[in-house]
Amino acid sequence: MIAIGIDTGGTCTDAVVYNMESKEILASGKTLTTKSNLETGIANALDLLPQDLLEKADIFSLSTTLATNTCVENKGSRAKLLIIGTTDDMIERIRVYLHEYGITDISQLIVLDAKVENLFSNPYDPDWDELERRIPELFSDCDAIGVVQTFPTFNGGRFELTALRVLKAHLTIPVTLAFDICKETDFLKICASTLLNARLIPVISDFMKAVHNVMQARGLDIPLSIVRSDGTLMSEEMARTCPVETLLCGPAASVMGGYELTREQNAIIVDMGGTTTDLALIRSGEPLRVQQGIHIGQYQTSIKGLDARAISLGGDTAVRFHDYVLYLDGVRIIPISILASQYENVLPDLKRFTARKELPCHGVYEFIVLQKDISNKKGYTEYEQKVCEILKEKPLLLQTFAEEAGCDIYHLGIERLEQEDIIIRSGLTATDIMVLRGDLTLYDEAAARTMVEYAAYMTALEPAEVIERVYEMVVRRMYENIVFFLLQHQYPKNRLFSSIEDAGPILDAYYEQARRLFLDEESAEYAASRRSAKNPSARLTEGLVNIRITTDMPLIAIGAPTYVFLPEVAKLLGTRAIIPPYAHVANALGAAASNRATFVDFRIHADYVGSTLDGYSMIENHQKVVYENKEDAVAAGKRIAEKAVRERAEFQGLGTDPVIELTTEEKRIGDPVVGILTDIYIHAAARAKL
Repeated sequence: MIAIGIDTGGTCTDAVVYNMESKEILASGKTLTTKSNLETGIANALDLLPQDLLEKADIFSLSTTLATNTCVENKGSRAKLLIIGTTDDMIERIRVYLHEYGITDISQLIVLDAKVENLFSNPYDPDWDELERRIPELFSDCDAIGVVQTFPTFNGGRFELTALRVLKAHLTIPVTLAFDICKETDFLKICASTLLNARLIPVISDFMKAVHNVMQARGLDIPLSIVRSDGTLMSEEMARTCPVETLLCGPAASVMGGYELTREQNAIIVDMGGTTTDLALIRSGEPLRVQQGIHIGQYQTSIKGLDARAISLGGDTAVRFHDYVLYLDGVRIIPISILASQYENVLPDLKRFTARKELPCHGVYEFIVLQKDISNKKGYTEYEQKVCEILKEKPLLLQTFAEEAGCDIYHLGIERLEQEDIIIRSGLTATDIMVLRGDLTLYDEAAARTMVEYAAYMTALEPAEVIERVYEMVVRRMYENIVFFLLQHQYPKNRLFSSIEDAGPILDAYYEQARRLFLDEESAEYAASRRSAKNPSARLTEGLVNIRITTDMPLIAIGAPTYVFLPEVAKLLGTRAIIPPYAHVANALGAAASNRATFVDFRIHADYVGSTLDGYSMIENHQKVVYENKEDAVAAGKRIAEKAVRERAEFQGLGTDPVIELTTEEKRIGDPVVGILTDIYIHAAARAKL
């Protein structure tokens, strides 16, 4: 069976043809992702594969970091969240908690008061007429809407379904219902997940549309599937409805690809792309999964998936300078070497500007680039339309742009356009440094050198020092994030490791001593002898204490730039770096090789009156059902779980006759065999027949 795997990242789009029986990559290709027109990048990658192999393919699987990058960069389409069953006063009281879950702008929230039946003694419906009357006022500037109601299980989500009908009668934009995507009791997580899903629908829909157009142009009629956050695949229909399920699907694909390439049973996956570096763990041949829902960027969600961390470090991470200090920022910009290779004006404009050697302020040495055309699109101001019109012909240096837009460099008025990825900046990045070091040879070296020389002048360094410092900053950020990731798993309840900012001072100490121990030429031989079992009494004399983090797990390099930095990081951690063949397209391989399976957990609760067991209860068709004996309850639970997993399998695109597996797990207090029974879980798995 032949599978095509496509991975669209923030910078590059990768493609592979994979023989699933022989576990062999038959062909591969890599090209730039074209944000302004995704079709171009996808088509370019697909055209690098032999046509005869494409025609033999049975499976077409996708992965993408579009959703992940949207969260990490806090971007995405405009969306609002309709919350039914609360009040504006309550939203104001929980504002700080909403912020912690990722909802930082409460102007995105629309509230309808109501009380559900079967719970309150005085239930009442929302004022649907008032909602209908205010739809143009409330939602005219939206790309999508999320709908959440409180206590949906008590009326089967009736309020959400009615809201859907009312909204769809007047609007053509997508509407997400929380009841469809969240099986969660944490209301704030439900709100965050639903709003995020609404913001991602246009992003993923554009992606799927682009793939369809490319396939149609090449006569390919193959069912599409896309990697979910847990490393399994889902159907196109499910992806369009629940794009939040694609969170971390890029990292999930990298884990699957890394394992497929190395078969390492215990390892750390390190996937460095253009926008983020994604970290994940493989233990005993299985990727670790989160139990409480994915936490990514500013969002805490209810989406179950791989236990992966996306950090703001990639080849396109901005390198900036302020007050003569060079630093790595946390945002993605277009590498100046890439921009100069695409637009003829960039290098001459850059040389003219840097020749003046003016002190930089507010990023005037960077270009402003149009990524998406918003001509005649509603919801944008006249000034925002003007800004995009100015940039249509070519990118402009910030100062030139300010002059043409009629504003000063301190008040550009482009924050919302940047937030929505309509425009982006271009300047010095780690990718440009790799170009100058010879690690990459694709782009305009002259533009990269011009920018480095300017950075050197503005930071009182030599150009060679700028290059080395950027490399060292990338290695340091990667090392400290890997250490933090491992410490969080080793000591999950230690408050010191609740955030990387809190752990910053100790991470700095780990890094400084690790660098002295493992990388300094003078101490390399001594450090090696100190680690040797033949010399256990050797001591480091330079410091009062010796602190270092080491791991026995190897680091598996995934992604094009990772091989440049990971060997040094591995030395700092006292381990080895594995750079497998096809590491640069491992995400696309992961998409092709991902599991075709889905899982459902069903809970049966043991009810007690005092200390006496009084039956077994469960929720069926949104109603509580009680059974007197355990055997009947388990039989009913298995029936319900099997039905649910079959429905899920069909929706996920696994066919109508999957292989079903049911297992039972008892939760007890005290002794795991004879302790007090609290719950019985039916674990249902459905796997596609290949």
